[in-house]
Amino acid sequence: MSSSPSEKSGIIEKNRTYYDEIAIEYDDILDRESSNQVVRKKVKEKFTGIIKTGTVIDFGGGTGRDLNWLAANGYKVIFCEPSEEMRNKAIDRYQNSAAAQNITFLNNNEIDFAKWDTEPPFAIKADGLLADFAVFNCIGNIHLLFKNLAQVIKPGGHMMVLMLQLGYQKSGFWKLRKTLRSIISGKPLMINTRFKDQQQTVYVYSSKEVKKASNAYFDINSRENLFEFTLFHLIRK
Repeated sequence: MSSSPSEKSGIIEKNRTYYDEIAIEYDDILDRESSNQVVRKKVKEKFTGIIKTGTVIDFGGGTGRDLNWLAANGYKVIFCEPSEEMRNKAIDRYQNSAAAQNITFLNNNEIDFAKWDTEPPFAIKADGLLADFAVFNCIGNIHLLFKNLAQVIKPGGHMMVLMLQLGYQKSGFWKLRKTLRSIISGKPLMINTRFKDQQQTVYVYSSKEVKKASNAYFDINSRENLFEFTLFHLIRK
């Protein structure tokens, strides 16, 4: 049985609260895993190698870890982060820097992608989109996500999306029984993680589910496994 709209809304709000709570320690948590640096470097190299210039969306940009290299490569960046505490850290990092003139921070009224088909938060169509470190895995309705992202990306535009890899075995995190059940049922694997007293729900999608959800709007040009992640390169139809 699929989640009701109210249930999904509650999960979205819990996830946002989770990242508000984790914002102070988020960068340190990422840095504890050395493979994350390798992954971020690979994403950067692929992104800059394919998208040479233009306007790009940093979707779920967190504390702005990618803004430094995005700005350094001359992109006009639209920064979208639903966690206000995470976004404030990014703003504090860059609002007084030379790169600030090339960064637009979407506010609370503009970040809801579910409204982007009727209320796009910016007038132009973007040349590319970056969704680093499992941003899409925080979203329960990826069909709606791909549909509405297609409204703000120009035909021929590129998306680089780093998603958790279904079935990756690491530190006992993945439960084989749940993974098999997910594959058989055709529904995403749902995992709850905790930080202090906050809980986050993570959706782990198979490549088949990603293709099905995106196929009407994007072609999957490539996918590459990077440790516990899969890096998808999609092109807007």
